[in-house]
Amino acid sequence: MGTHGAIRATERYPVQASIEVAHPRSVRRVEAELQDLSSGGCRIVSPERFSLGDQLLLTIEGLEPWPAAVAWIGEGCVGLSFHRPLDQSIAEHYARVFR
Repeated sequence: MGTHGAIRATERYPVQASIEVAHPRSVRRVEAELQDLSSGGCRIVSPERFSLGDQLLLTIEGLEPWPAAVAWIGEGCVGLSFHRPLDQSIAEHYARVFR
């Protein structure tokens, strides 16, 4: 069982946005759907298979590429933990824009 049901340190906001995901040392990039977002991480759905601990680089519209690691794997989705937190106001902004 993954940790995605655990109590979170920061509030997660439901969002629907297309993002690009890449392994920093790879030229391959895949499209994914951002499903929720907090200052500390997010949940995405992607056709790509990831492993726990994979280091990824997310490109979300309007932000510089943001580094994250795969924290948990669920059925059809993965949870990512950001290497450095987003400002809370940015997470709230995306929650309003990408409902």
